[in-house]
Amino acid sequence: MADTVTVLCRLPSGIRLDLHDLSSLSERTQATAPVMTPPQARSSILLNGIRQDPLYHPVENRLLGRAGRTTVPTNFWKAWLEQNRQSDLITRKIIFAETTPARADNAMAELAKDRTGLEGADNTTLAEGVTPMQKTA
Repeated sequence: MADTVTVLCRLPSGIRLDLHDLSSLSERTQATAPVMTPPQARSSILLNGIRQDPLYHPVENRLLGRAGRTTVPTNFWKAWLEQNRQSDLITRKIIFAETTPARADNAMAELAKDRTGLEGADNTTLAEGVTPMQKTA
């Protein structure tokens, strides 16, 4: 098995994945007094978002069919996935992993028309009386 996987992120600006020690989090919930400090992640990885995709251009701002790619250690990905398996990020394929960059390209080709809900409104389907913003130079 490979030591790394290619994680694809379909969020515009990416996201930070935190891996937590679950026993420590469990202890926090059992404390008699509320613990007001945020939990400390034992490790983190920042995923590239769509804006880091080589095909993304800010003037067009096309998000559909694009994803940021980040190489992540396999053991981190498996542990994070185990802790977050029910997250909408996983179930809606906003974040997912492939074993090779070629498989990542194929996966994005399959999802090219699958909307995430983060794309902008289509100018051709705006309600009557609504005009699109004009691009500035």
